[in-house]
Amino acid sequence: MRALKILGLCLAGLVGLIVVGLAAVWLLFDPNDYKADIERLVEERTHRRLTLQGDLKLSVFPWLALQMGPAQLHERAGFGDQPFVSVENVRLSVKLLPLLQGRVEVGQVQLDGPSIRLITDESGRHNWSDLAAGDETASESTPTDSTPSIASARLAGIEISKGSVVLEDRKEKTRRAVRDFELSTGPVTSGQPFDLRLSLGLEQDGQPVTPVKFDGRVTADFDQAIHRADKWVLTLQAYGSGLPKDGLPVTLRADSLMVNLKQQQLDIQALSLEVGKTKLTGIVAGKEIFDAPQISGQLALTPIALRELFRDLGIKPPATRDAQVLQKLAFNTEFTATKTSLALHKLQFNLDDTTAQGEFGIADFESKALRFDLSVDRIDFDRYMPPVEEKPASAPAGESGPTKIPVDALRTLNARGDLRVGDATFGGMRLSKLHLGVNARDGDVKLQPTDAMVYGGQYKGALNLNVVSTPRLGLESHAAGIDFAPLFKDMFQSQRISGKGDVNVKVSAVGADTGAMLKNLNGTVDFKAHNGAFEGVDLWFEIRRARALLRKEALPVRTEAERTVFSNCRGSGVFANGVLSNNDLDVASQSLQVNGAGKVDLVNSQIDYRLMAKVLRLPKEGAEVNADLVEANIPVTVKGPLADPKVRPDMEGLIKSEVKKRVDDEKQKLEKKLQDKLRGILGGK
Repeated sequence: MRALKILGLCLAGLVGLIVVGLAAVWLLFDPNDYKADIERLVEERTHRRLTLQGDLKLSVFPWLALQMGPAQLHERAGFGDQPFVSVENVRLSVKLLPLLQGRVEVGQVQLDGPSIRLITDESGRHNWSDLAAGDETASESTPTDSTPSIASARLAGIEISKGSVVLEDRKEKTRRAVRDFELSTGPVTSGQPFDLRLSLGLEQDGQPVTPVKFDGRVTADFDQAIHRADKWVLTLQAYGSGLPKDGLPVTLRADSLMVNLKQQQLDIQALSLEVGKTKLTGIVAGKEIFDAPQISGQLALTPIALRELFRDLGIKPPATRDAQVLQKLAFNTEFTATKTSLALHKLQFNLDDTTAQGEFGIADFESKALRFDLSVDRIDFDRYMPPVEEKPASAPAGESGPTKIPVDALRTLNARGDLRVGDATFGGMRLSKLHLGVNARDGDVKLQPTDAMVYGGQYKGALNLNVVSTPRLGLESHAAGIDFAPLFKDMFQSQRISGKGDVNVKVSAVGADTGAMLKNLNGTVDFKAHNGAFEGVDLWFEIRRARALLRKEALPVRTEAERTVFSNCRGSGVFANGVLSNNDLDVASQSLQVNGAGKVDLVNSQIDYRLMAKVLRLPKEGAEVNADLVEANIPVTVKGPLADPKVRPDMEGLIKSEVKKRVDDEKQKLEKKLQDKLRGILGGK
């Protein structure tokens, strides 16, 4: 008992000694006496002047606390007169008794009006570079078992008010700032959740201030280096050129965000990004996030009105032929990303009434290497093309200006992939079951293979466009079993031909625009069609009409449709500098056999053909008065603009043919008379 009594007296004496010592410090020590020494030491170490304008206040028990009034760390030479760092008030405190037991319990840290200026001058110098070098003589300290760890520390909270940071780059002439920085937390203990609230204003180059707010529950495990935020929300109001006057609201939230610094892992659950009325949701996971980031997850864009999004973002929507397109946009996908690439897997993309599915990605950000494998149900490309400009009344029909080849874009295009479309419309042409292979790099663009069902037939082709220097085009197309009537109607707004058949084209061209390429178009073509008609042309009627004019008879009256029916039509030709020459046109019908040759000038949209029509049998219409035309060869010309050529029998040739026929008839009569006379002379033999 005596020993315990002695021990108790010793402990009481020790406590009393500590209390007396602390009281002495509190009563006898005035930190303001050392302000000049503190300012001198800071200047010696940093070569910057420290000004402590307010009083230093020290309290000892139960908190070891220091409070400091206004203070400034001045700027280095050449960066202006404003302070590098300043503060209006600082209060720090540590609970004394837990500290004596090896535990750290920090009271609420208070900072009022902290301000930092980070400046890069015209020569590229930074106003913080002299401080960043640090003390080369300092050595890293190794914590011992007796040193309290951060994991065992407890902080009553942090309060920062009226903070600011200015980042000014005088070389690049940019200025950004953080204003009205406010931060508050609940009690902070390693591994335990605490409330965190933050607000600030962002300034950039004279733009309106962008307010930013964060509110969430945060857990920081300093021992395991695992940090997370739960049920957090980050909001801001974006301002800028073209954005709404009151700003565009942006909200980023998630159920949880976890970062494991030791394992370099990231996990975000129930992520949501809202920009105006646009909402993107998903989950994100990452590994090796510092050394070699590999990020993956899922993303989904809820259906949005695309034109409204353009308006919210201050973007002028592109002019389109159909004002009803660009209304609906949505997608969902899985993704993987690294420092150099992005890949979208199981992508489903919806634009208006079009749905695309498949894979899409950028294999390399630096070279912009696009890779894709997409299937599209249906799309009308023409609806998204720019509106057709109205032509002046004086402009020739069908004439439009040349289109420049976008060589700059094509030279940088790096794309490889396959596109499949169920139904497509392009350039007025309707396709189905389209398969398009794309391989473009270094100015060499290849579209092959190209397969499609076209107007009841099959199309196969390949296109190569090389723009390394002057653009060069190579095109090979094979179409079989095509229904020409709807094809010509859709592509050329023409109803002048019908029937089914095959077309093979192999051409090349050189030029900076479509006009120049047309002038340099060279190659071959062959075609055949059957069971069709040339609409708007009645060749038999024109022959009858020309015969009546020639013989000064009454002109025939048309009683049937203006068309020339054929059972077969075939031919081949050669393109030379935009002009097609054809020497073997062969058209057959029940009543006529037409052969001919001519040229089609694509550059000037003109046609010039010479045909010979042979009457095989007489149609019912006009048969009685035209019986002498059987077996007759009637010259016909086809001449004029491609859109509306004139088909007429060649009157000069017809007259010559008539004269020749009469001469032949007279010759035959004369020969018969001579034969009869000779038989008389020879005695009837």
